[in-house]
Amino acid sequence: MHPNNHHLSLIIAAILSSLVLMLTACGPSDSASISQTSKDDILATMQLSEAPKNVLSVASVRAQANPGTSISVRGQIGGTRLPFVEGYAGFVLADQELVFCDEMGDDHCDTPWDACCEDPDRLKAMRVSVQFIDAIGNPIQQNLQTSIGLNELDEVVVIGTVAESSTPTNVIIEATALYK
Repeated sequence: MHPNNHHLSLIIAAILSSLVLMLTACGPSDSASISQTSKDDILATMQLSEAPKNVLSVASVRAQANPGTSISVRGQIGGTRLPFVEGYAGFVLADQELVFCDEMGDDHCDTPWDACCEDPDRLKAMRVSVQFIDAIGNPIQQNLQTSIGLNELDEVVVIGTVAESSTPTNVIIEATALYK
């Protein structure tokens, strides 16, 4: 091999190595670096076109929630004055057995989704927290109301896993799919 060819081969190898490093270093390393379009795509892929089978009520999930268990749960968004999580794709899901103020026949409440007329202890026992997570388990930083049009009192089915940090008094569902 001619000395100039050897030198040229080393330069080409260095350039290729640099390109490989740049390409791998420029990829997203966590969910915080995902673009807005990608976030919208993630939430769009989480929406189911058909209702799942073997769906449990919120009360049933609370009664049998074991961290790490996969579940499908049906409920209504509400059970508190501010059911949506600020800055994240999450909400409070309440059991449909609760009486929401809009079901009482009069217009006495500005926030009917909070079920404020229910017994406070019953209300606490019939709701769970839902947080949507990406493929690597990070909470998605997205507003579900503006991105996919969810609202208070919407009936939804959530598929996910009971979070490891859940307790009997604070059940958290790490959601991976949604049916509305």
